[in-house]
Amino acid sequence: MQVLDDISRIHLSQETVLTIGAFDGVHRGHQALIGAVIDRARASNRLSGVLTFHPHPAVVLAPERAPRYLTTPGEKAALLERLGLDVLVLHPFNREVASTPAEAFMATISDRLRLRELWVGPDFALGRNREGNIDRLGELGQKFGYELHVVQPILGEEQIISSSRIRSLLLEGRVAEAADLLGRYPSVSGEVVVGAQRGHALGYPTANLQVRPERAVPADGIYAVLAILGGERYPAVANVGVRPTFDNGERLVETYIFDFDQDIYGCDLVVEFVARLRDELRFTNIGELIEQMGRDSDAARSILAAAGYPGPASLENGASCPYRFREVEHTADRALWVWGAELPALFVGAARGMYSLMDEELGDRGLVPTRWRNVALEAVDRETLLVEWLNELLYLAEAEDLLFVDFQVTSLSDSRLEARVGGVPAGVTRGDIKAATFHGLELLRDGEGWSTVITFDV
Repeated sequence: MQVLDDISRIHLSQETVLTIGAFDGVHRGHQALIGAVIDRARASNRLSGVLTFHPHPAVVLAPERAPRYLTTPGEKAALLERLGLDVLVLHPFNREVASTPAEAFMATISDRLRLRELWVGPDFALGRNREGNIDRLGELGQKFGYELHVVQPILGEEQIISSSRIRSLLLEGRVAEAADLLGRYPSVSGEVVVGAQRGHALGYPTANLQVRPERAVPADGIYAVLAILGGERYPAVANVGVRPTFDNGERLVETYIFDFDQDIYGCDLVVEFVARLRDELRFTNIGELIEQMGRDSDAARSILAAAGYPGPASLENGASCPYRFREVEHTADRALWVWGAELPALFVGAARGMYSLMDEELGDRGLVPTRWRNVALEAVDRETLLVEWLNELLYLAEAEDLLFVDFQVTSLSDSRLEARVGGVPAGVTRGDIKAATFHGLELLRDGEGWSTVITFDV
């Protein structure tokens, strides 16, 4: 699937069958519409396409009423690719786009995307003041040479399936009903972050994900969940909330993975919500909390076993978490411990970790790369390659105003690196990171992989 980010930069060589919309959540209704587009495109030897906007138009036009996202751009892209889509356009939405007349917008799309068929729902409209309604789009189709197809919405329990309805269900903790409308379990994803580490002391170590305020997650409470890490799906129990027994701190998703004891800081984790167990409660003492955690774990195990998840299950084309990273204390500068199963994985983990130091919430944004750059470096040894790799990424980000989110090391020897890095035109500041340094740098290898500690000048 091609992922593109700006209509003005696109000129497809093949005709398209297209649909336009927010498609937040890619729920069953969206899947039916997009599936029809894909089927029609294949039958007519054309490309199937989705044009969607980010941020959500309401974020720009009415921020006080902006909905919380069911999916990040990256999650949305992955779901659409799984459906078999050919082209995804993640077009930036701003005031200029909002004020564009429908005719001008459709003229651009028709030209740049070689539009031949447009498929939309009956309430769809675009352009300034939503002037591009169904009737107007039909008129413009005659002018610009595309056919308009209007698809009726899908019903779920005699109600139209909608993203807003799913958000309402999640806010009430009704994850099973939300799953029915989504066609899959509702989920959150991100990088595993270091928490207060109380779980280890209690006998229930957790993998923690931060909850961004614009993300729609289930109501605070305890849930039976599935934790997807690399190529495995693990039964688990999760707490969504602020830990009232301790501190009423920042909202986290804390996941206790059954029969699992690995360091996964910095790894990408997906948490799928299967069933709600209870509300988040404040306990008068730690003993009561531990007893309840035991009961919650037993209940979650039973629910997940009944659902067909008694233990770890390999996913198709899966792979274990190839790298890990976490910040370590340093007297003056900032330092990052990085581990990789293989040396290229360590280089990728170092890049991801460096960007996490620059922006702690980067791993939870779920951005999808649309601009790619090739990197080729030569150096006298591996340590020098690692430092030059990280500093080259800092330079490219600042020089080209790109935020890099995907790192693919395609070739690596003792003295040469070749890589492909993907970013988005979102811009990034270095924060207090000036450069990677050689201070105490040594690449170490043991029976499990490679590790090092990188110090950054601040």
